[in-house]
Amino acid sequence: MKKSKYLAVIFILSLLQVAVVGQFKIFGTKPDLILIGVVIAGLFYDWKWALIFGLICGGLKDIFSVNLAAVNTVISALWGFLVVQLARHINLDLNLSRAALIFIVAVFNALALRIFFWHSGIYVPLGIFLRTAFLDSLYTGAASLLIFKALKIK
Repeated sequence: MKKSKYLAVIFILSLLQVAVVGQFKIFGTKPDLILIGVVIAGLFYDWKWALIFGLICGGLKDIFSVNLAAVNTVISALWGFLVVQLARHINLDLNLSRAALIFIVAVFNALALRIFFWHSGIYVPLGIFLRTAFLDSLYTGAASLLIFKALKIK
């Protein structure tokens, strides 16, 4: 996919994240479409473009959320870069394996955000965090299969 088209996909995913995804909550959780965009960039572009797309996705996520400033920008860029490195060593040709990778990245993303929140003095009880992190990550991995289908990624 051309980079300009993928940039449009990122903006569409961001708008869907803000405007539509909230209507599809399951047990109070929703998928992270922007994180799916970061991982897709890491899977299909070189590290420079994955880093750039990660910065854009994270910046959009920071704009649309009330999290600490620039936390998502930094973390998303890091995920984009790390997925490129991982994709060099692991066969990720099947959409199911890509969805599993997205699940794993979503779990680690939730852990990283919890660490940032903890250091900033924002505490979430561990039980609530674990339930939310697992269900969000599972929902994100499942939603990625729909995104792959919509983008005709095989």
